[in-house]
This record gives sequence, structure tokens and C-alpha cells, in this order.
Amino acid sequence: MVYGATARILFPVALVALVGAGMWGYQEHNEKNSVLIKAENSYQRAFHDLTYHVDKLHDELGKALVVNSRRQMTPTLTSVWRLAYAAQADVGQLPLTLMPFNKTEEMLSRVADFSYRVAVRDLSKEPLTEKEYGTLKSLHKHSAEIQDELRKVQTNVLDKQLRWMDVESALASDDKKSDNTIVDGFQTIEKKVQEYPDLDWGVGIQSLDKKKQQRIKGIDGKNTSKEEAQRAALDFLGDKAKGAHVEVDENGKGQEYSAYSVRVLSPDKKQAINLDVTKRGGKVVWMMNERQVGEEKLDMKQAEEHGRKFLKDHGYDGMEVTETDSYERSAVFTFAPMQDGVRIYPDSVSVEVALDNGEVTAFNSTEYLFNHKKRMLSKPRLTKEEARKKVNPSVKVTSERLALIEGKNDGKEVLAWEMAGSFEGNAYMIYINALTGEEEEVVKMDTGQGEKTER
Repeated sequence: MVYGATARILFPVALVALVGAGMWGYQEHNEKNSVLIKAENSYQRAFHDLTYHVDKLHDELGKALVVNSRRQMTPTLTSVWRLAYAAQADVGQLPLTLMPFNKTEEMLSRVADFSYRVAVRDLSKEPLTEKEYGTLKSLHKHSAEIQDELRKVQTNVLDKQLRWMDVESALASDDKKSDNTIVDGFQTIEKKVQEYPDLDWGVGIQSLDKKKQQRIKGIDGKNTSKEEAQRAALDFLGDKAKGAHVEVDENGKGQEYSAYSVRVLSPDKKQAINLDVTKRGGKVVWMMNERQVGEEKLDMKQAEEHGRKFLKDHGYDGMEVTETDSYERSAVFTFAPMQDGVRIYPDSVSVEVALDNGEVTAFNSTEYLFNHKKRMLSKPRLTKEEARKKVNPSVKVTSERLALIEGKNDGKEVLAWEMAGSFEGNAYMIYINALTGEEEEVVKMDTGQGEKTER
């Protein structure tokens, strides 16, 4: 009787406990599956985005070989820069940390640097050289090969319904029995890139590489976690990031500096903003908004004010516009800070402003971030009157100012008198070394509509 009474009491309790445990296990299983599905979807999206961006990169490189005007070349190379960075960001979001892929990432980084350096220079004065055209041809060919390999992987992924989560597990466990189609495909790409002959990236990119290796050591601040990098990116974007979906990944080993790649998707996931945030100090290196720009409603002066306000809101105060450019319904401004009345060109910041509503759609603080510091500026040994005498007498000098520039040959900083002048209807900027009186550089300026100008 006692046993029967006890059983009658404990049985319902045990049944409830059993049902509860089952429900808990079922809930845990569902939550785990939900996390895995989200991760898989994220990997699939990043991979298909990578394939798309490499396709477009190949198209734009081909276009750069065909266009025959500076007005078309600049936006084309700017697109190459955007797409190369976007492809890098896509790679950073794939589970490839256990597989060497640094050569491919390094190549994408070099493509971005090369296209950016060519796009922002005065192409009417310094058109592409034969070597640079050769580099573009090689990049076009290489991108086609990478494009083909990615498409093969994409076809296998779709046909065999392969999962990226299995790739991550296989890499972690070194499982030889699993289907390594995806891994094999990416290893083939990496091997191809390793076998490419060394390209002539030009002196500018070679010196840029050396500077990147040196100046990254100068970034101050503590190490930043993924969560802190996400917060820094969202703070930087402000209201634009409300309700957004955020993805944060570590850049691969091929990056020139340690950073997190942050992708901020609008609530409907139709628009994306990409950013790089340094691991040390949590600084935003660059930002790129992928949205399409609508019909022009602003003039250049209004766009400049939007760019200036953006910089001030983000801690870049006391900046002067040094260069302007416009194309494809956008305005691009280069700003430089002032110190003791001297314009500091090595610390420049670039912003791109959409001419439909004044939104800043791109931002690049690489030069400022890695170079900016309080400098011990020498006092000029030449007065502005003495510097004027060093200028060709045929040039009519209209203004002068002190500026810190990078030497053309060795990249060392030089204090110079920046002389604005004109000759036979053309505008020039002439830089006279303020210590030695030597002519450091002469730059011919463009002042036509849609052309780059300096101030």
C-alpha cells in the first residue's frame, strides 16, 4: 500500500520532469539549429557576394583597359578600388582562418591600393604609363582565372548542396573523409595566385607597403574586441545604423594592418555599409556605403559643407579643403589639417559626398590615421619673398602658403612654400623647399567642370 501510494505520487512528478526535460532538450536543439542556420546563411551570402564582386572587378578592370579619357578612367578605377575592398571584406567573413589564403587577400589589397593611387592623381598630367597598363592587363587576366575558379566552386556548392559549416568542421578536425570541394577550390585559387609572376606595382605602391609596415606600429590605444569594434562602427554611423544587422569578422593574415571588417546591413538587408576598424585603438580606417546615388540636387559648395560637417562630427576639426573632384553624381573632397599655420598634406582625409542629399558615402582616413601626430616643425629659412624668386619668372604667383609635403623620391616630409601661380592660362602649384630653396615639385592644375582641382 505504501509502495503503491508512493508510486502514485512519484509517477506524475516523474512524468512532468520527463516532459520538461524533453521540452528543454527540444528547445535547446531548436536554438542550436537556429544559430547554425544563421551562420550557414551568413557564410553562403558572403561567398556569393565574393563571386559577384570578383565578377564585377574583372569587368571594371576590362573597362579600364578600354576607356580613353581621364574623365572615364577615374570613376572606373575608383570602382575597382571599391570592389577589391568589398571582395576583401567578403573573404574575411568566410570560415577560412584555418586555411592559408593570405596571398589572395594580399593581391586584393594591392589591387585596391594600386587603383586608388592612380585614380586620385592628376591623370591629365600623369597618364597611365606602359608599365601600369601592363599591370592592369595582368590583373584583368588574373581576375578572370580567379573568377572561373570561384564559379566552379559556386556550381559545386549549388549542385551538391554543400554546407560551409561542414567546411569549418573539416578544417578544424582535418577530416579527410568529408567532401572538401570548397576547400580544394579555394586552395586552387591560392596556389594560382602564388604562381603569378611578380607585378610591377610602381614605386608609389612599394613605398606605400613599407610605410604601412612602419606606421601601423604608431597607432595608440588598447586592443579592441569584436564587440568593441562593432560599437565603434555603429557610433561612427550614428542614426544610419538604427535597427541594422551587423556582421563583424577579423581580417585575414594578408592584411597590411590588423583590423575588423564590419558590414552593417539595413533592416531590409537591401543596403550595406562596409567599414574597417583597427584592432588597436578601435579606429575607423575607411567606410564605404554601397547605395545608389540619385538625381543631383546639390552644388559643390553645398556638398563641401556636408563633408566638412561630417568630419567635424567625427573629431576631424580644423581641416581645410585641398582638393575637389566630381563624377557620377558624387563629389570627392580631400581635407588636410593645419598646424601653426602650416598645411599638413601627409595627414589628409578623403570624403565622398552624394550630390542627391549630401550624405557621405565614402570616407578614407588611412593617411591621417597612420601619419597624424604633433610635429616639431622647423622655421622656414626662406621668406615667402625669397621663395618667390626661386619660381620661374614667367609664372605669375598669386598666393603662397607654408605646407608640409612628402618628398617625391624618398617620401620624407619636407617643409615647403606652396606657390599658386599661372602661366599661359594654366594654373600651377609650385613647391619650394623652405629650408634649402630647391624646387621640390610642380603640379599642373585642372579647373574644368568635373575635373580635379586643388586649393
